[in-house]
Amino acid sequence: MAEVILIHVPIILNRRGEDWLDTIADESSNYPMGLLYIGGYLEQHDIEVKVLDVTPAQLTLEDVLDEIEREKPIVVGLSSTTSGLRSAVTLSKTIRKEFKIPVGLGGAHINTEPDFFNRVPEFDFAVCGEGEKTFYDIVIKIKKGEMVKGLINGEAIDNLDDIPHPARHLIDFDKYRMPESRVGDRKPHATMLGSRGCPFECSFCCIPAIGHKVRYRTAKSIVDEMEAIHDSCGGNYNFVDDVLTLNQKQVMGICDEIINRGQEGYYNWYGMTRAEILKEELISKLYPAGCRQMCFGIESGSERVRTQVIGKKITNDDIKRAVDLCHKYGIQAYFFLMVGFPTETMEDIQATINIGKETGADIVGIHMTIPYPGTAIYEDAIKTGRIAPDLLDRFATGDAFGDKAAFHEMWPKYIPDGLTLEDLQDAKRSTYRTHYLRPSWALSRVRLWMKSSYQFWTDLEQLKLAPAAFLKGRTVNSTS
Repeated sequence: MAEVILIHVPIILNRRGEDWLDTIADESSNYPMGLLYIGGYLEQHDIEVKVLDVTPAQLTLEDVLDEIEREKPIVVGLSSTTSGLRSAVTLSKTIRKEFKIPVGLGGAHINTEPDFFNRVPEFDFAVCGEGEKTFYDIVIKIKKGEMVKGLINGEAIDNLDDIPHPARHLIDFDKYRMPESRVGDRKPHATMLGSRGCPFECSFCCIPAIGHKVRYRTAKSIVDEMEAIHDSCGGNYNFVDDVLTLNQKQVMGICDEIINRGQEGYYNWYGMTRAEILKEELISKLYPAGCRQMCFGIESGSERVRTQVIGKKITNDDIKRAVDLCHKYGIQAYFFLMVGFPTETMEDIQATINIGKETGADIVGIHMTIPYPGTAIYEDAIKTGRIAPDLLDRFATGDAFGDKAAFHEMWPKYIPDGLTLEDLQDAKRSTYRTHYLRPSWALSRVRLWMKSSYQFWTDLEQLKLAPAAFLKGRTVNSTS
């Protein structure tokens, strides 16, 4: 019997076995690392725990309640992003009513907006910050018969090597396939985390509201974990660090550790970086160690928007230099782009449409800017009347939108003055057409396709976006 049940809250809660929405891109590409770290820590201290990741496991509300009835835990912990708040409130209300056990809230949203706990009092407690040590302390208090109430500051882990690896055995690993991984028997990528924290203050990002303290794992610990789970993921890893290459010494250490173990060709991995900090000394080591792709948060093709609005001091020259370095050493460059920033003009948007083609990026993805709570853009949207101050609470309590309406579809996008929602949607369509519907792009990929069927299927997923944008007048998830 599990003493603790940890639940990764879904964007849309399936109440009665309705048709499941295809939310793979939003909810099932990466498993819930926070909960798996907490689960591993609890197990290390002899506390039995069960993790329910609702969407990948396709659990209805009734399934969740059945699991709680069967396991009879002493406490339930919910991890929720902003998009899952409505489901989190429903789950908490139902569990507390049916089982009379305490329910706590953690995850991204409560970290960015702690006052939500006081405004929507549907939880016994909430943990802001890192949860391993703090949630363990909560469990011990409950086991002693003590009441746990209120907003609790989580204790940060100073030495990340002191905590166990995430307890991946608590989930069905095979459920976490990227869309392109569904072809054949390719195994899902393993989510990896080599650090915690980010020192940057981008206006669209909620990390500044959470904290900036950056800590790193040792290279040995990271490669030990990669080696231990190699067979379950086919040697494929996705590092979800906010900026993987921020600590060049650490990443070079990872590369050296892999090479010194004689494991060249044993791993295939990728991660996030920033163009202005990428150095040739590092990039030259990445490919032999298995890195095949670097993802760049470019956001805007306009240097003005990046430097004056977003808070990213990255020049066009930085971007071109970084892409050229990647290509010099066989690394693919993936651009994350956005449209819909304060003061953005059509000229700025056109620069975003063209940035991938002009700099030689291999892959681009683009979304409309969503003003998330805890970000500077959210505060601007409230101040300028783009978002009602009470909209978030009404969404969480079910008074806004509908039960089956996804947050990303209904939440207001940031539409700059002088532009329309259609302008932003057109920009998304134009970006995909401009980048992918080019003979030169296809020709540049042929060699990769001949080497890797996986790369072919991955690119095919991207190519689907361009004809869809052209023929159907929309992209996949076009409102997000």
